[in-house]
Amino acid sequence: MDFWNFPEKSCEVATPFYDLYKGRTPMPPHDRLCKRLLRSFFPDLLRLVAPAVARRLSFGKMAFLDKELVDPGRKEADLLARIGIRRGGSLLVHVEIEARARRTMPGRLRDYAHRIQTQYPGQLLSILLNLRGGRAGVQRVRGDGEMTAPELSSFRYIAFGLAGCSAAAYLERPEPLAWALAALMRSHPMSRAEHKLACLRRIAAADLTDDKGALLVDFVEAYLELTSEEAEEYKRLDIQERKEERAVWMTWSEKMKAEGQKEGMRQVLLMQLDQRFGPLPEKIREKVESTTSIQRLTRIAGKVLTAGSLRELGFR
Repeated sequence: MDFWNFPEKSCEVATPFYDLYKGRTPMPPHDRLCKRLLRSFFPDLLRLVAPAVARRLSFGKMAFLDKELVDPGRKEADLLARIGIRRGGSLLVHVEIEARARRTMPGRLRDYAHRIQTQYPGQLLSILLNLRGGRAGVQRVRGDGEMTAPELSSFRYIAFGLAGCSAAAYLERPEPLAWALAALMRSHPMSRAEHKLACLRRIAAADLTDDKGALLVDFVEAYLELTSEEAEEYKRLDIQERKEERAVWMTWSEKMKAEGQKEGMRQVLLMQLDQRFGPLPEKIREKVESTTSIQRLTRIAGKVLTAGSLRELGFR
């Protein structure tokens, strides 16, 4: 399977704001959290960066491989998985996570690719996830860092730059991983407090296992930290939203209560009419069952005992 021949469309227009960092970039203290997140939602990552490839894979046949690829200054590669291909064979997927985009990464990725393919057989897909900096969105990149056409045979990889992507757009996606990664994306036109609340609300509304939901929430909490002023705004927004939710619930509850009351009155009235006038014609029964006014039902019920006929009650 040659995944480079699949027609892919970038999730974002390339934004040429390259955020360079001189010297070695220290990984954030929650780097392990990011790796756990990607490992738990690995199929989602491929659906985000290479959807055509993902459609041809069998994620039930996925295994994370022992990471014995030593890199000076680092102990191991971030993630390496072997995934079955639906029509036979397998694909190796290597993912590197960078706190900030750096010029040296293409060379490092090329070295990793050489070591991986020396040790493991099969075709390799290399993915670079830049948490900050780099080009926005999903890009196919040649090993020297330049954009490339699919037909070129030089080393290539997929770069996914989170900064500069639209958080709102990714919150609309079906993949839960996108809702967590949105925490590192551009919040405009939302404020940062609105941004965080939107991420957490999207996760809370999903049908997820407790451990997966907690992992997504932990990621948002770790990577979308608010200032004291933003935290106050977040609290106000959260309280207001909960009030609105309660108001909607109460309105719905009251409507259901009223409907239940009407239905009960209709059944009692039908029983009274049956006892007073004998078996009711189907047309009369339908009229009673279609009456929605509590006042009308009450007025008819009050006249049943004194009325001489159904006509006197307004039934014709």
